[in-house]
Amino acid sequence: MTWVYIALYVVFAVVGSTLLKAGASAEELFTVPLINLPVSLITLFGILSYGVSFVLYTVLLSRLELSFVSPVTVGLVYILLMLTAVFFFHEPMTASKISGSLLVLVGVLLMIIK
Repeated sequence: MTWVYIALYVVFAVVGSTLLKAGASAEELFTVPLINLPVSLITLFGILSYGVSFVLYTVLLSRLELSFVSPVTVGLVYILLMLTAVFFFHEPMTASKISGSLLVLVGVLLMIIK
């Protein structure tokens, strides 16, 4: 069941970031005072997704070691966000991004191996 929570956390964290990025160029519903931040409906769904990921991360921390949960989840989120940025937002895929992602993936795999 732990891996289900990890997978759900990663999905909600990636979806949250992706929606926040997409929401930045969507039609504005209102603006947050003081910081002049435009908020769209897509942004609100991104914030909701982040909220769900926060709850899932809290569950993971209560069941697993921080020294395991943090590197594994951060690494997986990083790799998936890079792919999301390339495919959805047409950001460039560079050799350094590929190299860094491969190193992160190796690190995640080493953390998973008992």
